[in-house]
Amino acid sequence: MTGVEHVELETPFGRLRGVRSEGVTAFRRIPYAEAPVGRLRFEMPSSAPRWRGVRDAIAPGPIPPQNPSRLDAVMGTYDVEQSEDCLHLDIWTSHAEGHRAPVLVFIHGGAFMTGGGSLPCYDGGILAKENGLLVVNISYRLGIFGFFSHPGLGGLNLGLHDQVAALRWIAQAISAFGGDPQRITIIGQSAGAFSIAALAATEDGSRLFNRAIMMSAPVGIKLRTVEQARPVADAILDVLGAGSNDVDKLRTMPVDRVFEGLRILQRKPPASPGDITPPFMPVLDDALVQRDPSESIQMGRAHWCDMMIGVTREEYAAFSISNPSLDQLSDDALEDLIRSQGEDDARTTVSNLRSARAPATPRMILGDFYSDRIFTKQSLQIATTQSRLGRKAFTYSFDWQSSIPGLGACHCIDLPFLFGNIDVWQAAPMVKGADRREVQDLSRLFRGSIAAFAEAGDPNGSGLPKWPAFAAEQTVLHFDRRVAASRYVT
Repeated sequence: MTGVEHVELETPFGRLRGVRSEGVTAFRRIPYAEAPVGRLRFEMPSSAPRWRGVRDAIAPGPIPPQNPSRLDAVMGTYDVEQSEDCLHLDIWTSHAEGHRAPVLVFIHGGAFMTGGGSLPCYDGGILAKENGLLVVNISYRLGIFGFFSHPGLGGLNLGLHDQVAALRWIAQAISAFGGDPQRITIIGQSAGAFSIAALAATEDGSRLFNRAIMMSAPVGIKLRTVEQARPVADAILDVLGAGSNDVDKLRTMPVDRVFEGLRILQRKPPASPGDITPPFMPVLDDALVQRDPSESIQMGRAHWCDMMIGVTREEYAAFSISNPSLDQLSDDALEDLIRSQGEDDARTTVSNLRSARAPATPRMILGDFYSDRIFTKQSLQIATTQSRLGRKAFTYSFDWQSSIPGLGACHCIDLPFLFGNIDVWQAAPMVKGADRREVQDLSRLFRGSIAAFAEAGDPNGSGLPKWPAFAAEQTVLHFDRRVAASRYVT
């Protein structure tokens, strides 16, 4: 391949061989823990492995085992390998040891069930080349292998513990790649953002990263205790032919058999129409996640952390676009749904939502309700808390919308603009057919602001939008064909 060369470097864990192209060196599939296979399935992540000789870090690693995503129709799909041997990092750098570049660590979303840091759409090469960042993507256990809420196995919240293990590896080794271990900004989208909220509120948070960026964090979802999550766990065991007393069957059950059973569960309709709560979520425990992340942060547990927090204008549309039956809800059924979520005066709530929405279909009204309840309200409350504690807090709403009717500025639509690799993303339904120059220019502004925040804790800079802090005026920056700030009004 023209213009490509192999590069070797020494890390605290062993020597790596990566590939350098157009000024950026990529190191792929770097293990931060032993493969969680065999006896290590359902066990806490091990200490970081060490190796002798030179380890090839040239080819992308597999993504964790998973069924198709409920957002494939929005995000697109990729033909990639899946494997339980998924505890690895991908790193892109244009720097050398001693440069002390700002580090951006990405935790992907996917409802704790799908995705992977090694997916082509999350390639960090442009952020490294054009924005000077050292980019690290984390892959972690998902679904039943990472977030099965049964105490009879090796541990709870294994996927979160994987992320902690990865962050510890990064803190120890990133200087070898030219990164500054004192300027680690962690950025995550959806489930990845929820993970960041949880980690920011832990005792170890300040030792793992320095700043946080949360994109579309569903922090309005309330976590369950193990006991409260038991019905879901029992349903999973039942479909897999294992009872509570023989949960150890899962340790050796073939992966294909596991996901065949889970597909049966996924085909069942939600208990409440329009409910998007994932079946796999972190659970409250006595160690890592002692409270809901939003509650812990609002108690001041993340007082040390500057934050950037964003949402998309129509978060819920990505989930409801494939469910047109929601448009057939009667007014009474719509009000009943909203009342079931704790809204006493559902009729007034619906009236207020309808007055601000065109077209005011039941699906779009329900979408605005869930978008605010699950994503926006608690995210902005976190920004309020951080501002009150004297930390920097910057908020955004991504308003650029898809050309697909009804999709709008949906969940995930800000991701192509973060990574800037438009050639990869252009086939994704949510951005397909968009004006290429428009997407490229908005990407330059969006990721430029994020890079500035990662570098110095402030998203403002030459050639970038003026971005006031959230602070007392509750200022939100809107990313659209025209970027402008406004005051958030509840």
